[in-house]
Amino acid sequence: MTELALTGQGFQGAGRLWTSFASRVELLTPTDEAGAKGEKLVCRVTLPRDAQLGVAAVRVATRDGVSNPQLVLIDDLPTLQEKADNRTPDQAMTIDWPVAVDGACEPAQEDFYRFHVAPGERLSFEAVAERLGSQLDPLLRLLSPSGEELAKSDDADGAGGDSRFTYRFEAPGEYLLALRDVRHAGGPAHRYRLRVGAFPLLSALYPAGGLGGQVASFELANPSTDRKSLVHVTLPPSGPRPRPATLSIPSPDGRGSSWAIVDVGLELESNELEPNDSTADASPATLPAVLNGRIDRADDVDCFRFGASQGDRLRFTVKTHELGSDCDVYCTLMTGDGSQVAVARQERQTDLDYQVAESGEYVLRVENLFLGGRPGGVYRIDAANRHAGFTLHAEQIQYAAPQGGTFVVKVFAQRSGYDGPIELAVEGLEGAALEGHTFEGGETLLKVTVPEQLPVGALQSMSIVGKALAGDSARVVRAVQEQPLNAMFPNAPYLPWQLRDEIAVAIGPPFPPFFELSLASDTVYFPQLVGSSAFDVNISRKNEAFKDPVSLAVEGLPVGITAEVTAIDDGSKAMRVSLQGPPDMAEGDYAIRLIGRGTFQDQKQSAALDGVKLRVVKPLMVAIAAPPAIVTGTQQQAEVSIQRFAADAQPVQLRFIDGPAGLSAPIALTIPSTESRAVFYLSAAPDAPLGKFDNLAVEASTVVNGQPITVEARAAVEIQAPTTD
Repeated sequence: MTELALTGQGFQGAGRLWTSFASRVELLTPTDEAGAKGEKLVCRVTLPRDAQLGVAAVRVATRDGVSNPQLVLIDDLPTLQEKADNRTPDQAMTIDWPVAVDGACEPAQEDFYRFHVAPGERLSFEAVAERLGSQLDPLLRLLSPSGEELAKSDDADGAGGDSRFTYRFEAPGEYLLALRDVRHAGGPAHRYRLRVGAFPLLSALYPAGGLGGQVASFELANPSTDRKSLVHVTLPPSGPRPRPATLSIPSPDGRGSSWAIVDVGLELESNELEPNDSTADASPATLPAVLNGRIDRADDVDCFRFGASQGDRLRFTVKTHELGSDCDVYCTLMTGDGSQVAVARQERQTDLDYQVAESGEYVLRVENLFLGGRPGGVYRIDAANRHAGFTLHAEQIQYAAPQGGTFVVKVFAQRSGYDGPIELAVEGLEGAALEGHTFEGGETLLKVTVPEQLPVGALQSMSIVGKALAGDSARVVRAVQEQPLNAMFPNAPYLPWQLRDEIAVAIGPPFPPFFELSLASDTVYFPQLVGSSAFDVNISRKNEAFKDPVSLAVEGLPVGITAEVTAIDDGSKAMRVSLQGPPDMAEGDYAIRLIGRGTFQDQKQSAALDGVKLRVVKPLMVAIAAPPAIVTGTQQQAEVSIQRFAADAQPVQLRFIDGPAGLSAPIALTIPSTESRAVFYLSAAPDAPLGKFDNLAVEASTVVNGQPITVEARAAVEIQAPTTD
C-alpha cells in the first residue's frame, strides 16, 4: 500500500483516480490547506502481489473533467522524500539502501545524497526522470568521501535520456551521489526518482517480445555484470493490436528489482538466424510475422527473405527505443536478386510501405543507421502483407463531455495507398451516437454523443476503430494516439499502452439549458369549416451567445391535420405553427406536444411543451367577461369578446338568451367585422334575488364561408345587497 500525493489545481470533487495498472484506490479526505483548496490530492493505492515494475500512468477524474496523465513508477524499493536543504555536500541527505528518493532539481543546483557501503559491494544507481515525463535531463555523479568523481552518467544505454550505472566499491565508507540537470535547469517540473540498491540494470531483452498468452524465453543482457541469462515468462494475453508489457527482474538476493519492456504481439514470431548478412543467407520468414533481430557488431547486417504477391501492400514498422533498445535501424526492401525497391522513412518511428508490383521473393535488409553496433541493439519489426493503406490518430488523448452531451474528436488519417472512404466506430462507449464518422481525405470531426445513463464524474476509456473496404477485403485499423502523446511527453521512450490505444472521456454536469419554449395559452384551436389556423411559439434564449436557429416539431396531431412551421422575422424569438386539415372534423380536444431542437457549442438540446391542448371548435368563439359582483339597484360594465377564424370576417350578432331574475342586459348587440368585442352594462333591480348565478348566457351568430354559425357562451355572476354604514 502506498500513499500517492498529486499536486495541481481543481481537485475539488475528485471522484476517481484512474490507473493504467490493476489497483485498489482510496481517495483520502484533505487534511491541509492545499487539499482543502483543491491543490493537492492524496490517494491510498494498493497493488496486487504480482504487480510488475515499470512506468505506469494515473489520471484524476472530477465532476469538471479529467486531468492530464501523470507518469509514475511502480517500484519495490522503499521510498523517501527529498530533503529541501541537500544542495551542498555538507548538507547531503543520508540514505540507507536499498532505497528510492522522490525529488526535484532546482536551477543551477545539485542534489546530494550520502550513503555507506561495505568493501566489495556492487551497487546500481539510477535516476528515472525523462522516462516519467519529467523535464529533467539528469546528470548523475558518484563522489568519493574526499569529493573525487568516481563515476558519472548522462544518457545511459537503454534508459533514454536518463542516467544509470553500476559501481563496485573496493573501500568501505561513506560516499556521495550528486544529481543535477545537465543544462542546469530546474523547478517543480524537473522531478526525478533516484534508485539505489543492488538490483540489476537491464538493457533490452532478446527477442524483444513474443506472442501473447504464450510462454516466451528471453535473453537478459546485464551491463552491470556483463553476464547474460535466460528468463522464461508467460506473456499476458494479446489485445486487438500489439502492446508493450513490463517484466520485473529481481536481484538474486531480493534487495530490489529492475524491469524490462517486451512487446506482446499477435503474429507468428520469426527470429533471425545468423549468418544472415547477405541476401543469399537471408533468414526465412512468412508474412504476416514479427521479425526479431539484433545488431551487435559494427558490420552486422540482418536480412529476411519472404514471398509476396502482386497487389500485396507491405508495411514494416520498427520498434527499438520504446522497448529499451538504443538501436536506430535503417531498412531497405529488395527483390530476391538484390535490386532495391523501397527505403524506410527515418522518423521518430521507422516505417516502410510498399505496394508489390510483381509476385516473387523479396528481402528486407536491416542495419544500424549509425556506424558500429552495440550489445543490446535489438529490434522488433511488425511485418504485414495486408496493410490497410492508412493509419489513424486523434488530436487529443482525453476529452470531457456533458452528461448526455457531445464532444468532438478531430481524427486524422495518414494514407499510404488507400484513398477511399473510412467508416469510424467507437468501442468502450456502448450506446454512443456518432456524426461525421464516414469521411474521405485526411481528417474528419467525429461528433460523439455519450449515453445519458453515464453518471456525472464517470471516466470512460474509448477506442476509435476505422473500417475500409480495399478490394474484396475489409480492413480494420485502430487509432493510435502517438502524435499527441509525443507532444505531451517528447522525451519519454516508453508509455503505457492504454495512453496510446485508448482515449479518456470524462462525464461532466449536463450542459446548461440554452433555450426554452412558451405559448400564450396552453390551448390552441382548429376551426371547423375553415380547416386552418395558426398559433405562435415563443423562444426564450437563455444564453445570449446562442444565435443558431431552433427547429420546431409538433407531435400528436389528430389524423388529417398537418403542421407547417415558419419563422417569425428571423426566427430568433418566435415561430409560427400553421395547421391545415379537413373542415368537417368533429369538435373535441386532442393532446399535442411541441418539441424545439437546437445546437450550441456542439451540444444538442431539446425543449418540450407537454400538455398542450388542440381544441377543434366552431369557427367562432365567444366569451363573457362579467363583473365579479353587481349590487342591487346599480349597473356594472361587462364585455363580450369573440374570436373569428375565417379570413373573411363578418359582423357578429349578439343576443342575451338567459340570465338571473332581476338582472337586465341589452336585448341585442352587433360586433362589426372590424371589431372583436362589445362593451355593455348589466343592471340589477333593487329587488333582484341575491346570490351566485351561472346562467348568464349570450348567443352569437355570424356567417362563415356562406354558412350560418351560432354559438353560445355562459358566465357566472353574483348579485349582492348594498352595504350599510
